[in-house]
Amino acid sequence: MGKTQGTWRDERLGLTMIAASLAVIGLIVFLLFQYQHDTRQERLREQAISLTRVLAEIPFNQLVPQQGQKNILQALYLSHDQGNFAYATVHNVTGRTAVEVTAPGVIVPAAIPTTGVAWINEREISLASGRNVLEVHAPLFTNGEVAGVVTLGFFQPGFGLSYAQLPFFATLALVIFLLTPISYFAMRREIRPLRAATEQMGAILEEAPGAELRPSGELSDFMGRFSEFVGRTQQRIVELEQDHSTMLTSTKLISYRKSRIESVLESLPEALLVLDETGTISFANTRIASLFGVEPEELQGSGDLSWCPDANVCEFLSRCARRGPGGYVANAVQFSLDSVQGKTFSVSAYPLFSPSEAGKTLGTLVVFRDVTVEAMARQSRGEFVAHVAHELKTPLNVLGMYSEALLENGGSDETQRIECVNVIHDEVERLAGLVRNLLNITQIEMGSLQPVSTRSRVHELLADLFRQIQDGHDRDDLKFELDLPREISAMNLDKDLVRVALTNLLTNAIKYNKTGGTVRMSAEETDNALTISVSDDGIGISEADQSRIFDKFYRSEDDQVRERSGHGLGLSLARDIIHLHGGEITVKSDAGSGSEFVITLWKEVVRKVS
Repeated sequence: MGKTQGTWRDERLGLTMIAASLAVIGLIVFLLFQYQHDTRQERLREQAISLTRVLAEIPFNQLVPQQGQKNILQALYLSHDQGNFAYATVHNVTGRTAVEVTAPGVIVPAAIPTTGVAWINEREISLASGRNVLEVHAPLFTNGEVAGVVTLGFFQPGFGLSYAQLPFFATLALVIFLLTPISYFAMRREIRPLRAATEQMGAILEEAPGAELRPSGELSDFMGRFSEFVGRTQQRIVELEQDHSTMLTSTKLISYRKSRIESVLESLPEALLVLDETGTISFANTRIASLFGVEPEELQGSGDLSWCPDANVCEFLSRCARRGPGGYVANAVQFSLDSVQGKTFSVSAYPLFSPSEAGKTLGTLVVFRDVTVEAMARQSRGEFVAHVAHELKTPLNVLGMYSEALLENGGSDETQRIECVNVIHDEVERLAGLVRNLLNITQIEMGSLQPVSTRSRVHELLADLFRQIQDGHDRDDLKFELDLPREISAMNLDKDLVRVALTNLLTNAIKYNKTGGTVRMSAEETDNALTISVSDDGIGISEADQSRIFDKFYRSEDDQVRERSGHGLGLSLARDIIHLHGGEITVKSDAGSGSEFVITLWKEVVRKVS
């Protein structure tokens, strides 16, 4: 059985080597054919171009024979190897054939255009017979002007061998084929000891499965070293499998930690970038896409900054990349984007320190934050301080001026003394009102002022307040009208705060009213709400100002408004108080036609904290 298998292996090896040698012979023959075909084709192309260039130097009238003259193209055909020559033609400028010489059975294809031709042109075409032709053409001149075109066509060479080459290819194939049996017998001779050892081991294992193989002779050293090599290889394989298992566990742990870190970075509200030690972007969260319109996958692994539309941010990131993790830029840079109108952003950089090695940095964390609220808060604080300073400066100047007048005269002039005292009293009241309103607004914004609601009789509250304002005003030219229902349901209100809001509205109605105008207050009750209206016949409010009159310290640029004293806090405080009660305040006005402020207080209150 073993001998039969060995014989089959020998025959299979021999057949394989014969097939391989035949394949090599075939490949070499194919490559030689290909080389020969390419060489003949290139030689034919050079010959065609050279002949065409020579014919192009001959004047048109010499190529076109006159009566009794010889045809140059016919002579060219007769002198050329007729195995490749296909046709030669001369066409005049109108495209008409002047001379035509063809090989037997060849039909000349359509003529090329005679206008706009280059000096030498070539093309490959197929004839009606199916053979491929290389066609070369050039213009012909007469007295310096194009008179026609000469065209030469040659059959493309095919694959094949000439009789002169057969001995060479036969010798080459014979050499390669003879090498096969030589190699075969040499290989059999070399592997004969190994085969004998294999047969011996098989026989021993069949007769005594537990026996130990002890080779002798020339194979003893080989088998010993081979066994040692196999043992060490198996030991190394076991070690590599253990290392692979450890590495796989470490990789999974690192991947898990990386996923957790990326999940944390993705959950943050800021847009984030992580730069490695070389300044290359190694991570970007999805907030980057919403901010800059570029996907994180496009940024990862890139050091290009063309994705950022702001030059200041590009410069900031470039400095971070140049300095590396150890020289990060601490100062934040603020910027704005055209794609996000009305927003202010800042970019900051922070080093990422190694948890295992103190002082070693692994990269840089770049944070993009929306700082619109902070910027507006800083701006509002600055404007608030400027407005307060301005509002305090005016009455203080007046107080200083009239107090100096009293000090200089010593109060000897009774009329002047009374005027000074009255002015000082008015300005002190103005300052007190300003400070009181500022304190109320500040407490409301800080959330420390909450309405203390009690069950209040709204009818009495409105009537007493209106009567008090009517009796305390200093303008005798105004009329006052109060229109209240006989009965108004009691509501849960903070009477003191509502009184402040309504007092500010009524005071403004008196202050900005026209001569002979009327100050009106009315109320209307429904099942769900109480509506209180305060109106006047005064100078009115323009449409542009109506959207800002509830802002702190805002006063219109209208001259009629500037003539009247005020600090721009009354309407802001009134709005905040109404909002604290869960209500709404709106304005209806036209410039020069008076104003109407409408307060809506809901009976089922959901309080708002400003």
